[in-house]
Amino acid sequence: MRFSSVVYLLATLSLRAAAWQSLETYIAAINKFGLDFVNPAPIVEQGNASTLSDNVVGRIDITTNFVGQELNIEYLYGLFLEGATANTTQLIPTPVKTVPQALVIEQPVAFVSFITDFLFSTVNLTLPVQIDVIIRFDDETMKVTSYDATLRRWSEFWDYFIPLLVPKAAEELMAANTTGVDYGNSTDIIVHRAAADICTEAQTYCLGEDQQYESYDQCVHFVTKEVPFGASWSGGENTGFCRYVHKNMVKYRPDIHCPHVGPSGGDYCIPRNYTDIVLNPPFNESLIAYTASQ
Repeated sequence: MRFSSVVYLLATLSLRAAAWQSLETYIAAINKFGLDFVNPAPIVEQGNASTLSDNVVGRIDITTNFVGQELNIEYLYGLFLEGATANTTQLIPTPVKTVPQALVIEQPVAFVSFITDFLFSTVNLTLPVQIDVIIRFDDETMKVTSYDATLRRWSEFWDYFIPLLVPKAAEELMAANTTGVDYGNSTDIIVHRAAADICTEAQTYCLGEDQQYESYDQCVHFVTKEVPFGASWSGGENTGFCRYVHKNMVKYRPDIHCPHVGPSGGDYCIPRNYTDIVLNPPFNESLIAYTASQ
């Protein structure tokens, strides 16, 4: 259900005399939010993010919604940390540097556009991505309570880097004697590279009650033949790409994340309705700036 803008506007009438934290305090909090993204190890190890509230709600356009600090830590930080330590060519690169390019602050809401450098380590390739984020803070604690992130030009970025990964991905698959791959088809190479990584994680961590596939081969067949790999923006749909996004989280909480890489897709890799996504944001509060509502 959409948060009522009318309710928000009425609520802000009582805040006219509110004394917000300084702009410098907001700038520092935003910078910390960005820097944590490129240095996720301490956050993942501690299981705590000083920048995020316990009940933070986040949305990322190419994936979906994340509610609560634990889930946001896994997706904002764990996803990239695990990818950085992988020894195969990753379709989701590692953030190594981020700098704000644009910033607008109207307490308690801010808009920031980061230019973030991402590294594809196996091919020694670094490329920039522009990430736009609308953030709402708890003005008392300066922790993020809501954020709405868009990876600008992600589809263009994807179309640019995928061909540059294909030769290395093919080399890795051949070295592993991977069968069933059309090595003359770059898409098939990428899909099989992704399937190998998904299924390795699934068979390593999704055991016992969390088991999703009878075997590695069954997993590969499902990912490559029974579900579409999907477009670059479909990381929250019933696609192979969504399962690829989730593969890095299964080691943290197999009971939660193993279904996301399995045939059912759990509660994340599922069909979604475009109109519902647009008209029903997940936030419990407005992202409209205070003075913009006057």
